[in-house]
Amino acid sequence: MNLNFKVTKVFDDIYKAYNTYLEGKRRYRLIIAYGSSRSSKSVSIMQLFAILLLTRKNFKITVWRETRVTAVATVMEDFKKLLTSDPILGMEFVHNKKDASFVCKKTQSIIYFSGTDQTSKVLGMYQDISFFNEISEFTEEVYLQIAQRTQETIFSDYNPSGVTFLDKYSEKEDTIFMRSTYLDNPFLSEGIINQLEGYNPFEIGTTYVDKDGKRLMNEYNDLEVSSTNRPPPNINNIKNGTANEWLYMVYALGLKAEKPNKIYSNWSECSDEFYDKLELPIYCGLDFGISSPTAVVEVKFDGDRTFYINEILYKPTRSMGITLGEFLQYKNPTNPNGLISPSTLLVCDSAKKIMVDDLAQDGLMAVSALKGAGSIARSISTVQSFNIVYTKSSKNIRDEYNMYSWKIDRYGMSEDLPDPKQEDHAMDSIKYVISYLVNYLPITYK
Repeated sequence: MNLNFKVTKVFDDIYKAYNTYLEGKRRYRLIIAYGSSRSSKSVSIMQLFAILLLTRKNFKITVWRETRVTAVATVMEDFKKLLTSDPILGMEFVHNKKDASFVCKKTQSIIYFSGTDQTSKVLGMYQDISFFNEISEFTEEVYLQIAQRTQETIFSDYNPSGVTFLDKYSEKEDTIFMRSTYLDNPFLSEGIINQLEGYNPFEIGTTYVDKDGKRLMNEYNDLEVSSTNRPPPNINNIKNGTANEWLYMVYALGLKAEKPNKIYSNWSECSDEFYDKLELPIYCGLDFGISSPTAVVEVKFDGDRTFYINEILYKPTRSMGITLGEFLQYKNPTNPNGLISPSTLLVCDSAKKIMVDDLAQDGLMAVSALKGAGSIARSISTVQSFNIVYTKSSKNIRDEYNMYSWKIDRYGMSEDLPDPKQEDHAMDSIKYVISYLVNYLPITYK
């Protein structure tokens, strides 16, 4: 049947990626569409899904958001609008409101709109295709649970408002990242275009995006735009109060940029070899996790301003097969390759007092972290006052550091608490041990 879709370049790129084959198999397992607001990312994916549902028999697609309510209110509404845009197309589908699904009458193929708050769906649903709308809302743990139950292709989209766990997949041969901007959507209203362009803090024509689509460059010297390398200001947008560099980079240009509410900055990385050669005392921090990861970090302090950190454990306790104490203890008969010497100070989450006591009984020098009113903000401030260097192999520290942000209230203001929706197991373990050391060792900081 002929479909009256108004398609954009984004649809063409997504369609091509999905239908690219290598040695008789689909070339891409993971297709990621990221970029600016209103570039038609999610709509284009919905258009592809409508075609698949009409042409594949007994095909199952699941669309995911953080909650079912959000999924129904956003992406399901996009799909409904798509069906109603073509009367003939709309007649091909039956809407089941109870389970938030649409069934194609001709092929019996179905699309579900679900939320990851429906645990039974996450763990029990199998599908040919899964789509993570706004992938930045999801933890990697949830993503992997759904991905391993997806037979064919995984789609995702997001505005690059920060680093996501998917960024580390960029080098995988079966993954493709496709950046788009509002300029790829010729159907936008003048009002939306003006809004997005109103974010531009720089004079028109003074910047450009590099050929890799990763950096904003200064037209005058071909260097990356930074705090010290800035083109002339956009006087009109600044006067109107609409200029916002972060909004412009993320929501107009589709570039990855750190959140303005990001908690830590200016951490650096060192090689594992460099870290191993540091002849400094070793301390450890631990954040407990049963089904979520238990995070353990090893810390070395240079006696001046720098903490060197190495990730030594990031694994749910329930998957260890032995007790956590047995798993950790150095040269334990049950685990001869244990991670922590009995003489090493291990600072643990004080909310799990019984578990701390268990570790101590297993022969580890386990103590409870300092807590109390205001302790979270205070410990974050303490960590911020030092130079933090983590090892190259500490991938979970790197991922959490890039995403670790203050909670934003409904008025768009930062609160004095980290966003509870983010992964922060490694960040917590770092806070525990550094705060403890600063309080109990002769360490001076400003």
